[in-house]
Amino acid sequence: MLSRLALSKLSRILQDNVKNCIIKMPPFYHVRSISTEQHLHFEQDLPEVVHVLQRKLSGARMFILNRPEKLNALDLNMIRTIGPQLKAWDVSKLAKVIIMKSAGKGKFSVGDDILDILVKVKEKNPDALYFFQDKFRLVQMIATLQTPYVSILDGYALGGSLGLFVHGPFRIATEKTIFAVPEVSLGAFLNSGSSFYLSRLDGEIGTYLALTGARLEGIDTFFTGITTHYIPSSRLAALEDKLIDLETSEHEIIQKVLENFVDKQIKIERIGFQKEIRERIDRCFAFDSVEEIISALDKEKSTTWTRETKQKIVSMSPTSLKVTLKALRKARKMTFVECLEMEFDLIQKFLVTKDFHEGVESAFINKPRRKPQWQPSQISSISDYEIDQLYFTEASPNRLSLLSTLDFRSYPYARYGLPSEKEVRLAITGKGPEYAIEGRLKEKEEVLAWFMKGHKGKWGVRDKILDILDRKTISTKENGSGLVWKL
Repeated sequence: MLSRLALSKLSRILQDNVKNCIIKMPPFYHVRSISTEQHLHFEQDLPEVVHVLQRKLSGARMFILNRPEKLNALDLNMIRTIGPQLKAWDVSKLAKVIIMKSAGKGKFSVGDDILDILVKVKEKNPDALYFFQDKFRLVQMIATLQTPYVSILDGYALGGSLGLFVHGPFRIATEKTIFAVPEVSLGAFLNSGSSFYLSRLDGEIGTYLALTGARLEGIDTFFTGITTHYIPSSRLAALEDKLIDLETSEHEIIQKVLENFVDKQIKIERIGFQKEIRERIDRCFAFDSVEEIISALDKEKSTTWTRETKQKIVSMSPTSLKVTLKALRKARKMTFVECLEMEFDLIQKFLVTKDFHEGVESAFINKPRRKPQWQPSQISSISDYEIDQLYFTEASPNRLSLLSTLDFRSYPYARYGLPSEKEVRLAITGKGPEYAIEGRLKEKEEVLAWFMKGHKGKWGVRDKILDILDRKTISTKENGSGLVWKL
């Protein structure tokens, strides 16, 4: 552990690095405002290789990520291509639905072009920060769009790419979908509102995904809440044709269309995780320190899952792990914009840390790839107090500047996904405002009927409700109390 004097000195060094390594952004920097007419003019002058294709097909408007040589990794030019056009389409009465997808097979996007960002950091190029500011503006826009927004994740959807889909109302997974947030393995930090989203997933799923970089595939992304619909890849072309033909921008109609393409005959083997693993995740990742989480894993019965999970954690950057966990806990009480502001502040600090440079270089530059040498190398070598002083006490020099004041504490279109564990808990305990008159729901069939009706028969609702009731409630029919939520 560091002495107070050493910690103070290290804190000053970190702040100096933040100020000196990245050229400070102009205080009144604004994203270039591009009118629809200007944008169309620019499109005519674009080079042959365009990394974000745009299509107008009847009432549908479509973005197609088209950077196959980089697996659709996002750079500043792509963000600045999408942002102004998305804003124009959102206010257009002719645009009924906006679709975000990718060209080619096997990928949506592998996330931010983090190697390009590292190069710009070393050059002291302010575009390294403009990337995140412009991207966060785009993320806020996606989260608050009035026009229905449908993202199609037919392949890899990793890391920072979640900013393009996870805050939107309709998120389609296929059997090819692979989701993960691998930032801690690169000595980096979450971005694009990840702290807001992950901290609100059921139980400790978000904490588990963020600290281990574990992957979710296919239908598992649907049942864990990453996506809102699970549709076979073979049906996507027909679905797109249907969306293109729509003459309405009503979210409820879009929801019905998507449900019609769901394969309701698919065999469901588990609800995101096997029951035993899900219960271990909630037990072990509920703590507020990385050390306690590792200790909890050690106390569990030794299995392949517990051993592999612990090994994943201890191989990550200790600094990234601790900052990420603290940010997730803080995010639970924050608004969406507050989370974006916190992430932008922390990103500035991470861009100048040795771990970020080490993580990116070892993964993308060194051939063959090598094991990163983290500083500090041990989780026990840096305390939570030191993390707080270094990363959460003093603000970075550049503040996030958004183009809108729109904000929220819960997603406005959450009803189009599966019900959350929190919603079921409120129904059974009767603490939600909608239960004030008639009281709480006491019986299994009563709970099922309530949520099936509320979600208009959405496929997957029944299976998820049964899973939640099985794990989180006990029946007390003998004394007339009915279902009781486990503490």
